Amino acid sequence: MFDSIWNLSEKSKYLENFPKLTELTEELVQLYKAQGRLSEDPFTSSRERSISLPTDLITSKVKNKICLVTGGLGCVGSALIQELIEFEPSLIVVLDINDVEKSFYQTLQDERVVFEKCSVLDFQALKGLFDKYHPELVFHTAAQRNPGLAEIQINLSVKTNVLGTWNMLSAVKTTSSVEHFVFSSTGKASRYYTEEIYSVTKKICEMLVDYFSKCCPQKYFSMVRFTHIVDNSLMDIELANSAQNRDYIAIHSPGKFVTAQNVKEAAYLMLNALIYAESEKSNFLLVKNLEWPVESLEVALYYIEFYQRKIPIVFIGNPKGYGEKFFRGQLDWRSPGDLNLLINVYENRRKRLNESNDIIISSIIPYKDTYLLSLIELLQNETGEFETKETLIKGFKKIFIDSLERVDKSLTLDILKWGIDPKFLAADKVKVSDFGEMVPLMIDSIIDTCYYGELEILLDQSKSI
Repeated sequence: MFDSIWNLSEKSKYLENFPKLTELTEELVQLYKAQGRLSEDPFTSSRERSISLPTDLITSKVKNKICLVTGGLGCVGSALIQELIEFEPSLIVVLDINDVEKSFYQTLQDERVVFEKCSVLDFQALKGLFDKYHPELVFHTAAQRNPGLAEIQINLSVKTNVLGTWNMLSAVKTTSSVEHFVFSSTGKASRYYTEEIYSVTKKICEMLVDYFSKCCPQKYFSMVRFTHIVDNSLMDIELANSAQNRDYIAIHSPGKFVTAQNVKEAAYLMLNALIYAESEKSNFLLVKNLEWPVESLEVALYYIEFYQRKIPIVFIGNPKGYGEKFFRGQLDWRSPGDLNLLINVYENRRKRLNESNDIIISSIIPYKDTYLLSLIELLQNETGEFETKETLIKGFKKIFIDSLERVDKSLTLDILKWGIDPKFLAADKVKVSDFGEMVPLMIDSIIDTCYYGELEILLDQSKSI
């Protein structure tokens, strides 16, 4: 059935294919319903889930403090502001590149909240605001968050995410009032190696936060990793809109799954980050119980059924920013019952849990500071799209190769054994080459070790896939 939809989708612009596509889509709807699916929104559990929030501890961190929130008009930023107000800060400075809508003022109705229009790329303006308000707690959520757009507006995306974060951290470092900096990252940063712009920028940002934590031992730096925020999910919004207003629903491909969380969980994570910080180390936090990932095809079929439309599903393939194949070695199969897509094997082995057992706390793998700082310097001087991407990927690759020398080689062996096992490659219909340079670089890192002999047999078997 999927093959038929793929074949017809290649010519979906021709109306004569729509009746057959619609018929196949209806068959899919009935098949999913027979399996007990589509009776409710696949994201229902994610929308309703919550995590713990130690209010007494948060109050001790926030009460009577001056807070600054970048990207404060966005989905997560605005939710965070609503939560912060409950802990009685003396002031919340909302920093955003966009103008404030009147409705936002009316929603807050709190004189302790002030708005400043400012770009994180304007360091002098940022520093001026830090000097003006003397913030004590800084929450950085401003970013270009669309992976597809990041592949088009490469220079702006890299500068907004990487250099904007660099500017924020530099302002924090030189502002004596700041006690704690919290950065919002993404589960995509758990990838070992990637060439997708959005994912690379967030990985570099995590290294920057960690670097500044070592440079500023008198301050605390922490991070949180989000996955799809259902309250503002680009995928969910697009599928729902298509089901209501278009003649078909386009999805990338079948078998695409996403984990999800709600915006209150995201805000709670950022507040919890104030508690689980350590001096000269930048921990990241993520939701532990993300449950089973949701299939984008199921979401599309749910909306077709919900809105009672007779429209077809069309497969369009994975656009740039969404094209990398899932690598099975990303997950720590030593504990299958605790799998989480937002943390890789290296990080998982150093994790701990909060007291309520619903938040994972860990840290990123080691990296070479000089390579990181050299990359920042190069990016500051790039202006072209191609040149910016080339510099970013080349610099990140250099950092990755060095990092592989600093991690436990036995873990690298485990990762490769799980990731290129021939029976799973065959089941997932992927080849080792589908993972680009990542696998060869990881293999190179253990060639001259006692672990390589065990890997050679697997490599020979995987060549036939």
